[in-house]
Amino acid sequence: MYPYNRNTHYFQRQSLTAREAKDPAIAELAEDDRLLALLKVAAEETAQLANRYRRLLTEAPVLSPSADMLKSMYLDEKKHLKNLREALFLITGETPETPDESQTPSTLEVIDPKTYLEETLMQELDAADFYRNFFLAVPDGALRDLFFEIFTDKQSHANALTYLFSKYF
Repeated sequence: MYPYNRNTHYFQRQSLTAREAKDPAIAELAEDDRLLALLKVAAEETAQLANRYRRLLTEAPVLSPSADMLKSMYLDEKKHLKNLREALFLITGETPETPDESQTPSTLEVIDPKTYLEETLMQELDAADFYRNFFLAVPDGALRDLFFEIFTDKQSHANALTYLFSKYF
């Protein structure tokens, strides 16, 4: 008879739980200073992006017909700050102090909407690449979910910014 109950593959497949068992535990992630530093830099850059969206909302009148789209991206960045804070809490067990958009350095100079929008798009693309790599490297499922949500939002932001750039400039 055909061996239905046997593994007929030439290689042994690993289940997701078996792969997770080989990866370092969350407690070991808390000891990785480089990881914690990367998360803090990610939080600072997220706060800067929130500030950029706020400035695009308030200081770029040419983009005012798309204010709902910009406001949605602004609120997503605020959500990402909370997600990063939650990720740091899951890793360290302590409530971290994450930067707020008001703590980011800002200038009083008038922005050029075209250049500012283009720079924001480039930052979003860099952030999407960062979170994709981070998502693939993190062993814990809860952390993966947080980073996957941020990653997909970053991709959506890049698409929306590309649309805005092509629509207005």
